[in-house]
Amino acid sequence: MVFETMADRGHERVVFCYDKETSLRAIIAIHNTTLGPALGGTRRWAYKTEADALNDVLRLSEAMTYKAAAGDLPMGGAKSVIWMDAANKPSTEQVARAMGRMVDRLGGLYIAAEDVGVNTQFIDWMAQETKYVMGGETTARGGDPAPYTALGVISGMRGGLKHLGRSTSLKGLTIAVQGVGALGFNVCKIAAEEGARVIVYDIAEDRVQLAVNALGAEAAHSDADVLTVQCDILCPCALGGVITANNIPSLNCDILAPGANNVLGDPDEDATALLGAGIVYCPDFVNNGGGLIQLAGLWCGFSDTELDQRIRNIENVIMKILNDAKSSGSAHAAALAYAHQRLDAGQNSSHVEAKSSQASTTTGRA
Repeated sequence: MVFETMADRGHERVVFCYDKETSLRAIIAIHNTTLGPALGGTRRWAYKTEADALNDVLRLSEAMTYKAAAGDLPMGGAKSVIWMDAANKPSTEQVARAMGRMVDRLGGLYIAAEDVGVNTQFIDWMAQETKYVMGGETTARGGDPAPYTALGVISGMRGGLKHLGRSTSLKGLTIAVQGVGALGFNVCKIAAEEGARVIVYDIAEDRVQLAVNALGAEAAHSDADVLTVQCDILCPCALGGVITANNIPSLNCDILAPGANNVLGDPDEDATALLGAGIVYCPDFVNNGGGLIQLAGLWCGFSDTELDQRIRNIENVIMKILNDAKSSGSAHAAALAYAHQRLDAGQNSSHVEAKSSQASTTTGRA
């Protein structure tokens, strides 16, 4: 079943990791390295089953390939998950360093970064064991990518607004944000500073209160309320799979601009349903690519100016994808086509280089 799933999704390698001393259980999934080494976050989560952990890492790593390609980055896509035995279990240096050793054994094929359940301290602990990690504050480069992801999400929102023929200013708009962790809070901060009315919900009441007190946000009563409240833009910034066939008819937004990965329960069917419902969907793996662009750009040596331009260019990429959505069947299909164009170009380039190298070697022998 694992091999069939890998083949169906196009994965190159899946590595199951276990460390006896720390009881670390992790899975590293490398989806595609056509464009370069695979970059993707490490997620710590209390999955109910091993199958749930595997399914999550396969879905997330595939999305990272498309995210890197859509961001015009010379990087591939991968992801890793650490299967915790209890929710909210504190991280330890020993576990982080064990994970760092697992990453290091891949010799640079996979470059790890921050994700849900992992902070900059965890990344710096991993960096004690491997140089193939980004997003730390002291040992590893990059810092918290959340502000850059948020900037990309806001850029995607502007692309959606421009597609509708509206002003790209957020002033006076109502924006509903589900999840106000590091990413969601930064999205709220930018929106509030620009004059938007911000409505928030999070399962952690202290995060909601912080957004209310610091940013003047309004608190929704429940998860369902924030997803269905009347607004200009809905921005899910928690976990994936929150927009499904069950709640699409209840959405009251003009634009769905996710910060979360894999926000649609069934991307093919749900994206088509959104188009039919007249909701502009900014595909998540494009819309939330700012953090990846930042970390990948630092790894590749891009200047600060180029990084900023690339993140803000998400607006233009979203516009192109939305313009192609009707002919492609949905925004999700258009986004996949856009990413595959980059992957196909990279594959063709690799073939040309390989033939050139082979020809040079043959000539040399002659």
